[in-house]
Amino acid sequence: MTTKTITTKTGKTITVEMVREVQDKVNYADGYNIVTGRKIVEYTNITLRDENGKVLVTGDKLSALNPKYDQKGIAGGAVAKLYNVYLRQEMYDTIAGLLAEVEAENPKSDEQIAIEAAKAQSKRDYDAWYNSAEQVAYREFEREMNRSDSDY
Repeated sequence: MTTKTITTKTGKTITVEMVREVQDKVNYADGYNIVTGRKIVEYTNITLRDENGKVLVTGDKLSALNPKYDQKGIAGGAVAKLYNVYLRQEMYDTIAGLLAEVEAENPKSDEQIAIEAAKAQSKRDYDAWYNSAEQVAYREFEREMNRSDSDY
């Protein structure tokens, strides 16, 4: 876990916390703790506090503005959002820079990269199987069989 905190010129405090780790996946069965594999635990918390330490907003990412829904914020000079709070360019740059620092200090482990690669390969294999000619023909045949006016 990596945490960084900075204070802006106006006295607001920005804290970014990032956790990246791989843990045992445990199933609880009649009093026994059975390890069934490994899982990735990865999250980011961004907290913005005022001069007195009161939490103004907490979020997990910076979001782009949608011109259709965020017209009021755009008119006020906002360039992004943290949860539901509009951010101006200076505050956005500060938070983005802090996120980049924390990201650099807390890289993904080799085990996490291997787990992510295995999940991606598994999804590619499933997609290839699901979209194979045999499976497409089977699903079409099943739809035909299940129709109310089917002769099958």
